Amino acid sequence: MLTLIKNARIHTMDDRRPVAQAALIEDDRFVFVGSLEGAQVELCRRGQQAQEVDAKNRLMLPGLNDSHMHFIHFAKGLMSVNLTGTHSIKEIQERMAEGVRLRPAGPDAFVEGEGWNQDYFTEGERRFPLRADLDEVSSTVPMMIMRACFHIGVLNSAALKALNITRETAPSYGDLVEVDENGEPNGIIKESLLDDTKAQISSLNLETLKKIILSAQEQALSQGITSLQSDDVGYTPKADYQLLFRAFAQLEAQGALHIRVSEQCLLQKEELIQEFFDAGYDDQWGSAWFRPSCIKLLADGSLGARTAAMRQPYADDPSTKGLEMFTQPQLNGLVLCAHRHNMPVAIHAIGDRAVEMALDAIENAQLLCPENHPRHGIVHCQITDQALLRRFRTLDVLAFVQPIFIDYDMNICQSRIGEALTSTSYAWRNLYENGVHVSFGTDCPVEKFDTMPNLYSAVTRQNVSGEGKRAFLPQEAMTMEQALKCYTIEGAYASGEEHLKGSITPGKLADFVILEANPLTVAKETIKDIGISATIVGDEVVYGSLD
Repeated sequence: MLTLIKNARIHTMDDRRPVAQAALIEDDRFVFVGSLEGAQVELCRRGQQAQEVDAKNRLMLPGLNDSHMHFIHFAKGLMSVNLTGTHSIKEIQERMAEGVRLRPAGPDAFVEGEGWNQDYFTEGERRFPLRADLDEVSSTVPMMIMRACFHIGVLNSAALKALNITRETAPSYGDLVEVDENGEPNGIIKESLLDDTKAQISSLNLETLKKIILSAQEQALSQGITSLQSDDVGYTPKADYQLLFRAFAQLEAQGALHIRVSEQCLLQKEELIQEFFDAGYDDQWGSAWFRPSCIKLLADGSLGARTAAMRQPYADDPSTKGLEMFTQPQLNGLVLCAHRHNMPVAIHAIGDRAVEMALDAIENAQLLCPENHPRHGIVHCQITDQALLRRFRTLDVLAFVQPIFIDYDMNICQSRIGEALTSTSYAWRNLYENGVHVSFGTDCPVEKFDTMPNLYSAVTRQNVSGEGKRAFLPQEAMTMEQALKCYTIEGAYASGEEHLKGSITPGKLADFVILEANPLTVAKETIKDIGISATIVGDEVVYGSLD
């Protein structure tokens, strides 16, 4: 039996037929897209009948694709202490005390909290919490709290002891461990050490992984997300990607996986990347439900934590330029290793120095191995000048961006990096209109993976939270049509799957969403509040209703 979707306002994201009013679906694929009369002719030609669905003049789009997030982190975070919205260190302490009271049995079980941001503190000092602050809650129960950017973590004394981070070992970690005036670790750890710690203390097993995946996918589907690209390896015990792959494979085999996942595999050492390839994994492995799409690399930190790698010192803290996680030769080697296997890299780079290093590494790989053409990309690519923006197009580098970031960054950017550099940053329309493939994501759980506020940020460049409307670099506001393409077909392109999904086109998967209102026609201030009527994956309604 075929399914006929009729009376729809279909924006296909296919330039060959941008709009349509009807679509025919057979099994899990679109087989016709066009007019209602054309669909009826196709049914007659086939000699078949169809189950009819009246879309009631609502907007129908390809399923939304979050091109960069941390799905397992989000899922695991549902079990952590929620520190989002805390207004003081005291409030963090109160919430963590409750977490300690409710923690699972076992002397080694860490209590984890996440989501605090010192810039939002309204009581006491606007500073990072320290070991001593957590020790006031407990110095014997190991605990770790992570800043909202997930580039800074804080450990209490029990956690430092469990991880053997001491006065004697701290110097071996360099800038990744902060110490006090006596050389004692103050509890703050950063970047790659935080990533290693997350993997080391992870309590996830196969059954728990499957359980939290199913819980988290329901929330993603409710936002119209049918595909996502996710950096998850670091959240499995000892960064065991094979455990992660087994969890998704078993859910797929059970018919329980209803969202399509492309894994951005965080492998920060050349020998680990080579081991990955030697095990038979690449971007051709897997299925339409789960597959690795690229190697993920972290070149720097975050702007909010002042760990984003900058060419010049921070304007509001001249003592630092942030953190470069690799030397240029090290980054070159990592990118070249992936490139030689024709596997893309997606490099986290926020500061202009990190963006420059990422582009240099990609250019180096292209020059040394010109016969391969993987679609390398840069994740975030926030702080740029005009020369860096031009290099994206010259080198054909993808941009994985998160429009919702401006909601917070507009409050700190100019004070961090100055007015001149701010004026050429977050330049996503510039990139798009100069032929760069730009895809949208949320970096969830750094931000919520709510899709409509993300679209709103892209087309208005205005804040979502806080009082009063402020515009940030409004010349970079995208049109809604551009933004929708970045959330659909460009997301599919970013994972190398534009032949399979991303547009409502005959032959492609029947993954689509029906919205309660049309973001192309409503007042811009209402875009962020548009609801999802139904999310359909492979012609199965997985959220809402088509009625």
